[in-house]
Amino acid sequence: MYSKPYYLLSVLWLSLSLSYGSEVLIMITCPPHPHHVHENCFALAKSLRTQQQHMELASGGVPGDYVIKVHIMHELFNYWTLLYSLPNLRTQTRLLNADTEWIIWCQHNTHVSSLQGLLEQLQRQNAQELSYYGHALYDSEATIVHHFAYYKNPTWFPYPMLSAGLVFTGHLLRSLAELVALNAQNVSRHSEFSIDASHELARFIFDNFTPDGDYENDVDDDDNDSYIKVQHQHLAGDILKRKIILKSATYICPAATKASLASQEMSPERTKRRIKDNMDMGCAMHAKPDIALTMPPPLSTASPVTVTTGNSKNCVHTTGSHIYFAIKTCAKFHKERIPIIERTWAIDAMNRRYYSDMADSGIPTISTGIPNVPTGHCSKTLAILQLSLKDINEQMNMSVRWLMLVDDDTLLSVPRLGALLSCYNHTENIYVGERYGYRLYAPDGFNYHTGGAGIVFSLPLVRLIVERCSCPTANAPDDMILGYCLQALGVWAIPANGLHQARPQDYARELLQQNLALSFHKFSNTQPEQTYKRWLGGSGGNESLHHAQLDHKNNNNNDHGQQATSEHFRDPLQLPIMMAANGKHLDL
Repeated sequence: MYSKPYYLLSVLWLSLSLSYGSEVLIMITCPPHPHHVHENCFALAKSLRTQQQHMELASGGVPGDYVIKVHIMHELFNYWTLLYSLPNLRTQTRLLNADTEWIIWCQHNTHVSSLQGLLEQLQRQNAQELSYYGHALYDSEATIVHHFAYYKNPTWFPYPMLSAGLVFTGHLLRSLAELVALNAQNVSRHSEFSIDASHELARFIFDNFTPDGDYENDVDDDDNDSYIKVQHQHLAGDILKRKIILKSATYICPAATKASLASQEMSPERTKRRIKDNMDMGCAMHAKPDIALTMPPPLSTASPVTVTTGNSKNCVHTTGSHIYFAIKTCAKFHKERIPIIERTWAIDAMNRRYYSDMADSGIPTISTGIPNVPTGHCSKTLAILQLSLKDINEQMNMSVRWLMLVDDDTLLSVPRLGALLSCYNHTENIYVGERYGYRLYAPDGFNYHTGGAGIVFSLPLVRLIVERCSCPTANAPDDMILGYCLQALGVWAIPANGLHQARPQDYARELLQQNLALSFHKFSNTQPEQTYKRWLGGSGGNESLHHAQLDHKNNNNNDHGQQATSEHFRDPLQLPIMMAANGKHLDL
């Protein structure tokens, strides 16, 4: 728990050269939670140092005679968007300067398997261009998580897989940092909401820059649709030459390859042979899974299945019996949605309660005493949290450590959720979900977890919410109100990438392949039971990763307004009144 957003800047100067040549700045963004990610960040920095030493021993220097800097940046509350961290690189830290020729942007779960191969690739690229390189992702259809961008045909627009790593020319990143710093409050933007940092970065660059360095301001979706029409007239190439879009880099990969695995931590002797033989190193950097899940065994095996590796020394075994599931529903969905939950993930959720506007003994549901409203549900949500605490106390269920608030059209993998929560301290104020942001460019901005994906609270945090947070109106957006309240109280919004606000088809296949899914939201235009079996493991618990890998292999070449309002608390913590006038909310 933190009393206010903070950051820690750690700089490792890897180059021992006293020359003043062109610089390569390697940024490693490091979130504050969970704690084992810090080890990943410093392990990556150590690996880079070791690889550089091997290169210097083998050949007396590094490709391009670059001056290499590695910088570990611990997040401020809005740094996860990437865009809003850029001004700091030019002002407080002064890391981004005129000599910075390339910037390699890594996350805590990015692995640089060949620093030498990466530097050699940079030598082949034009550092004077306004360009950026990465593994390109594509939407198969317009999706809410990307603000329905290019809704008539979104399949042409590439955006980077951030966890795989991203390469910017210094020319582009300096221009980008300058534009964000000068226009943070006034620049036109598609939405006040931050959802997917990678897509929003690509769209911001596309809208605001041209290859010749001029600034543009093109945020009209009708104008964007004209690009689609032009494509069908076979003139897209000329138009896109006047825009900056992500350049797909084959040396940046969504996962490790055999070649990249073989190149990790090479000895000086092997490095010298590699230089002599000019071997193909495969992927120079790639994404790694960012959560550690030890799953119960499938029926055909006798031992647990470790899906990914991580730090487990402080982990406590957690199952569905340790989680209280508070499920929001209403009378009109009792017969339509609840049976789907009962046929899928309910079997693993022994501590589940359905909270509704009407009691129904046949299910059963528990009445909140709050009339149903079309949107927001803030009063209902706080009533659910109060009733849940009362229920836990009355049942004297001492095994419950966590409460998960879920919608009645959310699908879950309870075993995977338990594995995730095992490495969090349930005695602290812990707040886990799919992180969104609202007005993160402004001093009054905040993070929150979107409700449809499911939100997890430690029991001490539920008690704090009941004591300190309240709703201005019954239909205020519950997830946003909770997020603002908790940020004001110093509780960090911890993201879990396996939780999903939308359906599987709303996400790039590479992202679904990277981490095991924990949840999906919405039954519309889906077959929920098939989704549960395919992506959430069904009763087996472990099958969906195999499905994701097959889908990625088969599709890799083919996939290219709601209400927000003001809030007050029993303490004098005020949500800015501007939210009432904005009229937006994305928890559909």
